[in-house]
Amino acid sequence: MKLRIVLLVIMVAFMKVTVVSAQEDTLSVFGVAVDSYDKTPLIGATVLMVNVKDSLRSKYAIADEEGKFNLGRLEKAFYRLKVTFVGYEPYTRIMRVSLPETDLGVIQLKPDSTILGEVVVEGEVVAVQQIGDTTQYNAAAFKTNPDATAGDLVSKMPGIVVSSEGVSSNGESVEQVLLDGKRFFGQDPLLSLNTIPAEIVDKVQVYDEQSDQSQFTGFDDGNTSLTMNLVTKKDKRNGQFGNVYAGAGEEGLYKAGATINSFNQDSRLTFLGMTNNINQQNFGSEDLVGTTTGGRGGGPRGDAQSFNTGTQDGITRTNAIGLNFTDDWGENTTFEGSYFYNQTKNNNDQLLSRESFLTNGTQYYSEDQSSLTENANHRLNLRVSHEINDMNNILFRGSFSYQNNNAFQQTFGQTTNSSGSVLNQTYNNYSSSNEAFNMNGNLIYQHKFNNIGRTISIDLNSRINPTNRDNLYEDLVLDSLIKYNTDENVYVLGSNITYTEPVGTSGQLSLGYNLSSTYRNSDVQTFVLQDESDTQGYLNNDLSSNFESRYTQHVPTLRYSRNSYGNIFDVSLSYQYATLSNEQLFPYKETSERSFSNLLGSATWRMNFGEGGDIMARYSSSTSAPTATQLQTVIDNSDPLFVSVGNPSLDQSYSHALDIRLQKNYFDQNITLANRTSVATTSDYIGTGITIIAADSVTSAGVSLVEGTQVSSPINLDGYWSVRNNTSFGMLISPIQNNLNISAGLGYTRLPGMTNEVENLAQTYSADLKVGLASNISEKVDYNIYYQVAGSRVFNSIQSDTYNQYFTQTVGASLNLTLPWDIVFRNETLFQKYNGVNNSFDTQYTLWNMAVAKKFLKDNRGELELSVFDLLGENESFNQTVTAQYLQETQTQVLQRYFMLTFTYQLRMFK
Repeated sequence: MKLRIVLLVIMVAFMKVTVVSAQEDTLSVFGVAVDSYDKTPLIGATVLMVNVKDSLRSKYAIADEEGKFNLGRLEKAFYRLKVTFVGYEPYTRIMRVSLPETDLGVIQLKPDSTILGEVVVEGEVVAVQQIGDTTQYNAAAFKTNPDATAGDLVSKMPGIVVSSEGVSSNGESVEQVLLDGKRFFGQDPLLSLNTIPAEIVDKVQVYDEQSDQSQFTGFDDGNTSLTMNLVTKKDKRNGQFGNVYAGAGEEGLYKAGATINSFNQDSRLTFLGMTNNINQQNFGSEDLVGTTTGGRGGGPRGDAQSFNTGTQDGITRTNAIGLNFTDDWGENTTFEGSYFYNQTKNNNDQLLSRESFLTNGTQYYSEDQSSLTENANHRLNLRVSHEINDMNNILFRGSFSYQNNNAFQQTFGQTTNSSGSVLNQTYNNYSSSNEAFNMNGNLIYQHKFNNIGRTISIDLNSRINPTNRDNLYEDLVLDSLIKYNTDENVYVLGSNITYTEPVGTSGQLSLGYNLSSTYRNSDVQTFVLQDESDTQGYLNNDLSSNFESRYTQHVPTLRYSRNSYGNIFDVSLSYQYATLSNEQLFPYKETSERSFSNLLGSATWRMNFGEGGDIMARYSSSTSAPTATQLQTVIDNSDPLFVSVGNPSLDQSYSHALDIRLQKNYFDQNITLANRTSVATTSDYIGTGITIIAADSVTSAGVSLVEGTQVSSPINLDGYWSVRNNTSFGMLISPIQNNLNISAGLGYTRLPGMTNEVENLAQTYSADLKVGLASNISEKVDYNIYYQVAGSRVFNSIQSDTYNQYFTQTVGASLNLTLPWDIVFRNETLFQKYNGVNNSFDTQYTLWNMAVAKKFLKDNRGELELSVFDLLGENESFNQTVTAQYLQETQTQVLQRYFMLTFTYQLRMFK
């Protein structure tokens, strides 16, 4: 009875608070902004009231001709008041609004002493400033040539680096680029920056965007993604712009393409198209979601991860189109969508050298491989947000991709011991036809209660990923044909419900529950064919398997967050209960089931210290379940020198990660400084165990293994560590009108593995340094100079008396000059030196590209360019791979010197 009374009292109190909160009248704040010296009104002064708990409920006002301002419809809360006016020091204070009317009286702004010290200020533009938690760059302060892209523009800004790997700000990767606050071409920052011309950009804003949940609740929980927002000029938001080009070169080389944008305020459509045979493969690195046929001297072919390969090595012919569309459908609905199509044909000749570390010495593998690959894929992404009313919101995110890949490889490889004696050889042809679908859907419903911070949200997500592979292996030495047919299906269904409740004036408590289930099926059928005319063959049961895996997890989570004047503390604790069920259906039946119980935690702490500076520390723990391919016991002998087999006894891995970030901006000196340290460790890490066959043998399944063959299997190992520290420094040097960016990094990786049942730890120590200098002199003189050096040293525990090291040095420069008579001279030079583990791969080369162009037609819209690629004919390509068992170097085919004549027309039609 007592319990019922207590519950009744709590319920009544809860209802009373809710009703009172709903009936509260909105509050107002007013005052006058004047000059502190002569008390004249500051007409047009900006007054900003930032709600500390819910920034989405902030208000602003503009002072009238008498300096008066009035902010209405405020709620009971703490606010950060900021009054600003050009040429004056900003006025800030923290205040609590609780009365129906609050009179701030007369606010006196002091003239900025740094401006008063100047006798004449002419043509000066503030380059960088801090607005709340956003670093804002003024595009007018950075000079670019008339043909520059937004990527060229931001690369001149302190602390921002643009490279082929992506975009970074103060050493941290930019995860997405927005255009006037809306997503542009999904999550591809490089594609977005290279599509938008610099001339339409007014401001560039860099900030940590809050998660959808944080934006909805108005409470920052520390889960953010680094975002760059391009704010366009007001007179460039309505019209059509872009370019169309076509070029022809010697020996049948060609290129053609177009970028066309049609903007009408909130409605924006962008079209991209290109076709070429000069190795320009994609608009962005994520557009080629094709397949590979494995190989490369040893990895199991047709691995599930090979459907995300990025840009291919070799020489590629490409046809591609892209569409991006965003629009506001009424006042409450926003649509964002993009579509890509890529078709590529790739030729590649590759040399490979691998050094494998054994318990009793070293084994070497070399490979010469030629391949032809044809790939096509479609990608569709969309995001629809609908605000039902002030209290309810629906968000849907979806994606679809279809991939088709056909490939042929011819490989000659051999394994030798430390004395140079040949242990084994292979000479084979390998062809494949692969097809995959990938569909994802995410539906979120969010509801706000009348109390600020009290919300509930429901998140439903699903994924469907069927994959089909038909592969044919021909051993030219043994004169045998084997056909591998693989069908894989992945189905994921998940749900999450989260309830949040305000605690005090600056805290929030949330309770969440996540339920998800992942089903994986892998059906491998291996047929032995008599000859090329035999299309069916006979099924080899020992090399075939049908396997199912189900992974289900329940995760209740309790979370507490506190946001006090921008200083954030967030901590969560989760209990994860997971079950892993495996069922072997063919060639024999076998079932197993295991359960896992783990405590998972996370913590985020962020503190602001003055304008433009903060420190953040974030810890998290997570688990990862093995895939069906890793669990499946079927033997994959599609590469006879590198055989693989699954391990049904795998456990899930458990990881911890710590990330610490410190950054400080000195806006009066146009300087940015940042340091970031990341530490990660994993127990039950899913690594690789390798057995080296000591003598010719045959397995129980009838698979022949020759001496030196490597048989690999996934195993659980402890001892994985990764440590990375990066420091970045950016400075706009006004006397010489140049932007200096310096980035230095140190890294350590401890990667466990197993060789012949002896644990081997590969410890890699790495360091890198990059110094870049970009001009900010004028629109007619544009250059970029940089130097980069990166090196690594690898120690292996089973050969503690030896180590391997390799390093790369790069010096590069680009120049764009606008000369009299509308002549443009362009030059790009890169010198690279590589010292590898294997001396035969040591190389150095200079890549020199040059072009001369003439602009003509009205407003110089037309351009005729004569260019040469790789003037010296020295272009090369190489890369390294480090694992616990081996160190590998690869050299691939590249395109060398050619000349090309190109016509380009710039489209500019602004209303």
